[in-house]
Amino acid sequence: MGSPINGHATLTRWARRLSKPDRPPRAVLDTDIIYSRVLHELLGRVASELRLFDLFWSEELLAEARRSLVAKKGLPGEVAQRWVAYLPQSFPAGHINLDEAPTAVDLGSLTTDPADHHVCALAVASGADYLFTHDRGYLRAGLAGLGVDVLAPDQFLAPAFDADTRGMLDILELQSHSWAGGRSIEELLAAIERAGAPSLADKARRSLSL
Repeated sequence: MGSPINGHATLTRWARRLSKPDRPPRAVLDTDIIYSRVLHELLGRVASELRLFDLFWSEELLAEARRSLVAKKGLPGEVAQRWVAYLPQSFPAGHINLDEAPTAVDLGSLTTDPADHHVCALAVASGADYLFTHDRGYLRAGLAGLGVDVLAPDQFLAPAFDADTRGMLDILELQSHSWAGGRSIEELLAAIERAGAPSLADKARRSLSL
């Protein structure tokens, strides 16, 4: 889990980004977030239905996520491909060709893991405001200097719930109906908590008196 930050600071930064007049905030999902279907689809719904940010992706990001799903979850290749296809299908305009978007930034100053250089390159090339991840290997100061906030999903989703409780509850209800053929909201919130967003799950439970 990323290092916790003050809740007020999170909400202030979130609100400031949403107030940008020229464009919605931009975000990148790290492969560990794509690995969690419940989280990456929830963030996708927040992006597409509440328009709190636009999502950007690259072929390199999808390829790493696909390899991880096969190696760690044991998914067949075609199932892993359908899993990662959510991003290009839902956000076709978010594609970034890293071969055509070279950067002079020293990627080694943004992460301790060379395997994550392509994620940092994507964040920089897309002009991302947010990089959602649970990976502690990203060098937050370096990325912040380029305008990229490194956040665990819960650090964004919990303040978003406070700001638009009805909208977030509608999204959670829709996701519970489509998730794994249809599950209860209680099961979905339990999965969201296990995936690393306990504050959001707790707020939703209290709002629904569960």
